Amino acid sequence: MAFNDDHSSPTVVLIHGLWVTPRSWEHWVAHYASQGFQVLAPAWPGAEWEVEDLRMDPSPMAGIGIEEVVNHYEAIVRNLERPPILIGHSFGGAIVQMLLDRGLGIAGVVVHSAAVKGVLPLPLSTLRSTWSVLCHPGNREKAVGLSLEQFRYAFANTLTAEES
Repeated sequence: MAFNDDHSSPTVVLIHGLWVTPRSWEHWVAHYASQGFQVLAPAWPGAEWEVEDLRMDPSPMAGIGIEEVVNHYEAIVRNLERPPILIGHSFGGAIVQMLLDRGLGIAGVVVHSAAVKGVLPLPLSTLRSTWSVLCHPGNREKAVGLSLEQFRYAFANTLTAEES
């Protein structure tokens, strides 16, 4: 179904996951917009920079927890004229679930959602992809990026080295 005017088209809010930025949604923004949806892909607090800048210095994201991120998206959703469709990937999927739990959004779609608190066990691949960050207690208050090898394992493992 394609929507033809701004009055009938719901807004889609795309919520990215950890270690990526809204740029991860760029093709999805174009796809949904071409179908007549209004599309928002806002950044997490502290992740408003370009990927290249955050790779060089991830410190703008330091100290920002999940509650701050969820509250940030809640404010965005509450400022919309009508409840949106929420779509999230990975940690963005967990955020979508938390927003729906708060009564926000008309529908939610989660793509390979991160587990929310209390959901165990984690797959070994999830632990392996985050271990380099989580195993160091000194990282608790820092923003820590992934190496190219870690990113390829966690996010781009079906792509060639060049594509990732």
